[in-house]
Amino acid sequence: MKIVLVGDTQVGKTCVLARLINKEFKSDSQATIGAAFQNYFLQTPAGFVQLQIWDTAGQEQSRSLAPMYYRAASVAILFYDVTNLKSFQALKDWMDELQEKAPVQLQIVIVGNKCDLEDRVVSTTTAQQFAKQNGAAFYCETSAKTGEGVLELFSEVAQLNDATDTVSKKKESMQIPTANDNNKKGCC
Repeated sequence: MKIVLVGDTQVGKTCVLARLINKEFKSDSQATIGAAFQNYFLQTPAGFVQLQIWDTAGQEQSRSLAPMYYRAASVAILFYDVTNLKSFQALKDWMDELQEKAPVQLQIVIVGNKCDLEDRVVSTTTAQQFAKQNGAAFYCETSAKTGEGVLELFSEVAQLNDATDTVSKKKESMQIPTANDNNKKGCC
């Protein structure tokens, strides 16, 4: 399952991914240039799901590259910083870009990061309303610093595809032609 992490610079996309993969938080995380890729296997009720997570750059000068990472994505996780109103207001532009340049079947999830901080400027209710009005699959809040909500976010995302990408699912049976099938006329 291909997932793209999208949002303005400094909203914590890279830190959330580091929390998921390495179970750590680095306060001195550098801005992503272009994109970074990580694989993560997650246990779900349907089996293990392989998440192919693309962490995209949020800087304006890198924004033109983002659409190439949307191709074949199942889910876009759209991040904002709950302490930064500008990053929340930018969600509409990111949504417009995703709807214009991403696959039609792409599901969008809205995430308010840095929920551990006390100087919140975007209320949970406001963000939930935005997510609902814009057709997001769901809304949640995370803290890369404390780990709050991070595993839950990716667990819920993994279930959006109804476990179609499970590693442990049975292989579809292959049809093998029988001798009777060889009686059909053809070129060979």
